[in-house]
Amino acid sequence: MRREILVVAAVLIGCSDAFIEKKSKDAINVDDRLSISGRVCTERPDRNGFPVKVVFVVDQSGSMCVSDPPGSQESNGFCEMAAATLNVTGLTQPARVRALHRLLDGFQMQRNISVAIVPFETNIKGVYPPSGFAAPNDSRLRARVDALQSELGKGTDYQGALAAAYTRIAADIDATTRISPNVLPRTRYVVVFLSDGVPYPRCAANDNLTQYADDLNPDLVWQDSLGAGQFCNEIDADIAPADRITTFVPGTDRNQNYQLFSYVDQLMELRDQYNIGDIRLHTVLLFNEEAVRACGPICQDLYGRYVRWPGPVAVPDGPTAAKAISRWTLQQLAQRGNGVFQEFNNFAGIAQLNLGALDYSSLFSRNVMKSLFVQPLSSEPGPSDREVDSDGDGLPDNVDNDYSFRVEQRLVTTSRFDADSDGDGFDDRFEIDRMGDGFKPDVRDGRGCDPASPLTRGCRPSDADGDGLTDFTEKYLSGWMSDNTLIDADADGIPNGIEVRYGLDPLVPQRDLDTDGDKVPDLEEIRLGSHPTRRDQEYREKNGLQYSLKQEVQSNDSVCYDFTVSNLQLVTPPLRAGFSRQGFNLFKVWFGEAPEAGVASDYGTWKAACVWAQYDPPSVRVPAGPEAQPLVNTNFVTPANLVEAAHYDTRCVGTNPSRGQTGPVP
Repeated sequence: MRREILVVAAVLIGCSDAFIEKKSKDAINVDDRLSISGRVCTERPDRNGFPVKVVFVVDQSGSMCVSDPPGSQESNGFCEMAAATLNVTGLTQPARVRALHRLLDGFQMQRNISVAIVPFETNIKGVYPPSGFAAPNDSRLRARVDALQSELGKGTDYQGALAAAYTRIAADIDATTRISPNVLPRTRYVVVFLSDGVPYPRCAANDNLTQYADDLNPDLVWQDSLGAGQFCNEIDADIAPADRITTFVPGTDRNQNYQLFSYVDQLMELRDQYNIGDIRLHTVLLFNEEAVRACGPICQDLYGRYVRWPGPVAVPDGPTAAKAISRWTLQQLAQRGNGVFQEFNNFAGIAQLNLGALDYSSLFSRNVMKSLFVQPLSSEPGPSDREVDSDGDGLPDNVDNDYSFRVEQRLVTTSRFDADSDGDGFDDRFEIDRMGDGFKPDVRDGRGCDPASPLTRGCRPSDADGDGLTDFTEKYLSGWMSDNTLIDADADGIPNGIEVRYGLDPLVPQRDLDTDGDKVPDLEEIRLGSHPTRRDQEYREKNGLQYSLKQEVQSNDSVCYDFTVSNLQLVTPPLRAGFSRQGFNLFKVWFGEAPEAGVASDYGTWKAACVWAQYDPPSVRVPAGPEAQPLVNTNFVTPANLVEAAHYDTRCVGTNPSRGQTGPVP
């Protein structure tokens, strides 16, 4: 399948009329124009790179041995008596245990799925694994599922359970952010919250309301479950240890609707806060009125005693009221959690419990182009033409050529042939732009690299991720990318180094921002090769880059792009040490790819290639024609392998300036 696309800027995540500005035919020297063409392909996607992490939050209160038998509490008593009255024969495992094992069996062949289980009653007990997530075939995980039927407790503390789910996911996000943040936009977190009843106990700080919630008005404030002075307002010393909620402060609210909803809302906010692919909370109600009625007198208080307000007037049917309250609460939680509510009733329905109907699918999709553009490294956009920048530090030579100015009665100078004149890991433009913060481009800064300093002894400035910022620069910028793994930290399609060069915030997406107010978004200006913080319509009309693309989907599900970038203006950098002649222009081609399903928000996987051309009129122009030597997919390397002078000497196509050779040097 082949699809042709003609665009003026080769980035899939944005376009505007700015790309089709009419080009001025005046004062364009066709001899100094170059086109770069080639083919670049996305990688075949790996399903393991799209994690699904599932948290099962399972009610193990004592009532479960009635709702979903068989079962036993932590000591002999209620469950054993209930079993005798229910007369349930032939069952050896509760439906919830069978359903979890079936689901885990199905997960075993999917290496991208991992699981945690959070059992709860009065408190959280028996969480597995202690932190993080386990493989579906983990024997200890399976044993913990089996234990759900024999370690039943008393209460049903929804608030503590939701807090535990939030904490588990937030901790995992934090760990992933430090290790491999690029995985987060491809990760789906799924919470499955399973219960057989209402939150218990509920506590209200205000004991003097004229109306509290009931089964007909479940959205109001709930009265203390056991009445004033029996639990909610008691100090811990007066409560039996087994009945204490470890995180509860007597006299405060507990398990009120706003508290439950708050944890779900906080969970969902993690998605936007950390650029997570997806977070969902599903709820499952197992409600066995049939079992409660069959159980007789010993189960009559199983779901509590309810009253209706104002009055209060006793509700004649406790199980019916409890079912209505449970259904409403779990429906609200699922709705806020962008999930699904399921309900299974009585023995026959609960026996058919199937957790596999919920969505555990990964966000897997084939990779497509997120961004493609050319960055000229030997020139910077000027008012009407490109200006020579021999060292590629962002300062044109007419500024960087022994740049002189006085600071504190001292003459400051920089070199036009060294992007970092003082070798401290901060390039000259970065330091000049931040002189108000104490930087000086010709004096090593203590916040950077000084091989003689005890703090950085033997250091060497490097750019571990290849985003155009040294590790010292990234560390200085508030540590926003101190792990050196994200090329594009705000996922806007522009590498971090380019944003910092122009004074843009690398954590604020620029795709829709127009810093200079010229009606051309910053992202488009970067692709056009113009200046995003300076109104330069005249420049764009004459020198704006033009892009052409053809897309072809391959049989292995990768996608290849044949591209041409034209109207690249050549300049004549002066002769420098190690170069055979003057006039060498260096161009870097950036390519970012991302899953098709989430291309706009994904950080992308990046690679880059480079091209040399020479322009020294009137006698020298290499290549002689309008097009540079075409790039092929193998010319594109990870950005970290294209950051040093030696890399550009050996990995670029075209005439190599220091060796006088053509094409990549082995």
